[in-house]
Amino acid sequence: MPLLSLPDQLESAIEKALQSVPASKWKSAAKALSERYRTQRTGQETALARGVDAALGYAALIMPAAYAQLSGAMISVKARVPDWQPTSMLDIGSGPGTALWAATEQWPSLQRLTAWERESSFIDLGRQLARSSERAALKQTDWHRVTIGSKLPGQIETYDLIVLGHVLNELPETLRQEIITLAWQHCSGILLLVEPGTSAAFPIIKAMREYLLSLEAHIVAPCAHSMACPLVDDWCHFPQRLERPAFQRLAKAGTAGWEESKFSYAALARFKASTPIWGRLIHQPHKSKKDVSLTVSSTQGIVEVHIPKHNREAFRNATDYDWGDTIEVTLKP
Repeated sequence: MPLLSLPDQLESAIEKALQSVPASKWKSAAKALSERYRTQRTGQETALARGVDAALGYAALIMPAAYAQLSGAMISVKARVPDWQPTSMLDIGSGPGTALWAATEQWPSLQRLTAWERESSFIDLGRQLARSSERAALKQTDWHRVTIGSKLPGQIETYDLIVLGHVLNELPETLRQEIITLAWQHCSGILLLVEPGTSAAFPIIKAMREYLLSLEAHIVAPCAHSMACPLVDDWCHFPQRLERPAFQRLAKAGTAGWEESKFSYAALARFKASTPIWGRLIHQPHKSKKDVSLTVSSTQGIVEVHIPKHNREAFRNATDYDWGDTIEVTLKP
């Protein structure tokens, strides 16, 4: 599994922003945020982060993990549609622009970026961070103060890529389908939904995936098919390792140099993925002295594959698999 790190310009920009207030303030805000993030959301609460100190606490504590999750999902999307070159993007519920940074790393072809965000402190911080980027698209991001469920911008353009990252679990259930409908209406390419990899957040992703399929969308990732989700009493989530920046270690009061951030996601498109796969590993492979056991979400549903050690080549290949990897050819159970 590759180890991601924040873009150097973003890491330096966050460090500079944090220096604008006493460390005690953003560390206190980060601690409060951490406690709130550990509680299950119903969509009826007030904003998780509001005000300058909270925005900085978010940047120090949550933004690196969110960047890892969004990047992990985008890397998987890019692998399924390697020739797709989006030029426009709308980030709904942008926060300080985390998805914008992640997307421009994966798709340098992006030229026109638009961000919708409710909290003015996040918009201010997002603009400040973007000024440190060498990418013209990031610097020129068109920011709008938008509250989902109230008046939206009058003229909404069409975008190649639309992202909702850590947004749906913040909304009441009645608003989720409404914003997904609007996003799909204005999406000419791929709509990407990303949430924390928890048993509480996955059902939201699953429900919106099913709704988009009813609108004739095509699954790009993580699934190998565009059928109903076959999971029962389980949830689909994936890990992405991140090299922790120094300010995040300080915010977490931890010493570990990296963390594994888990996420659930669904990427749906107006077109079919150009790179077909048979399946994707939805759990960490279980390795023993006798065999390797793989849990695969495949074109045939959820398949448990056991590869014995005496099948040397297949066993050797299976030991190289990581959780989240795609499998191109059919493996027999």
